Amino acid sequence: MKFQRALARLTVISVVLAVPNFAMATWSITAVDPKTREVGIAGASCTDFVFGIAGVAPGKGVIVAQAMSNMKAKRVGVKMLLEGASPQAVITMITNPEFDSNFSLQQYGVVALGFESKPATYTGADTDGWKGAAQGYGVSVQGNILTDAKVVSAALAAFEAGLRNGRASLADRLMAALEAGAASGGDSRCGAQKARSAFIIVAKPTDEITAPYLRLNIPGQEEHGANPISLLRKEYDAWLISELKNRETVP
Repeated sequence: MKFQRALARLTVISVVLAVPNFAMATWSITAVDPKTREVGIAGASCTDFVFGIAGVAPGKGVIVAQAMSNMKAKRVGVKMLLEGASPQAVITMITNPEFDSNFSLQQYGVVALGFESKPATYTGADTDGWKGAAQGYGVSVQGNILTDAKVVSAALAAFEAGLRNGRASLADRLMAALEAGAASGGDSRCGAQKARSAFIIVAKPTDEITAPYLRLNIPGQEEHGANPISLLRKEYDAWLISELKNRETVP
């Protein structure tokens, strides 16, 4: 019954996130933390609503559906993760030509608890510009229409640096990785602005699908306007202060 309620809520949020359909020119970091069992995603794009690429299954894993952003694939991916599927099983399913005849235009990243050593990604041959991915233990970074490979390699390096120091939370590591990707060039179409929208999501294992522990979203900024990753950092730092105050007031 609990699983059925979760799927019903997933259907509602998927409908909300289904518009617009495209989130081309995107880089994202999908990751899990086996110690806290948190799962999370951070991403940025030169489009107005990169937040729509994210699919989160609390206590299980995460998926991003970018490039041409097949929203059905994202919904199926979350459902499979909730059922305990491996990242590769998810990728195999949603890149089957019988499922999506345009699979070569898609890009996916999937990471799951229990499969930390086997994150999975797919970059279609027909996606545009520089595209590719880099992976580590419990993390996958992927992007398309980027300035070059340094965007994903720098993001991965920043994430893993936070992991090695043993003190950075999953949210801290995701935020640092997103910033490193921007500093290394970001979206090739946005120039000095790096992107036009950005987000970060982290869910605890007991969170509802529609109510993750952390969910910050910077929607589309004006062309040549503010850097959304910088705006996201300000919101994230404010959120951290608020969280610290809440912990201090808890008996």
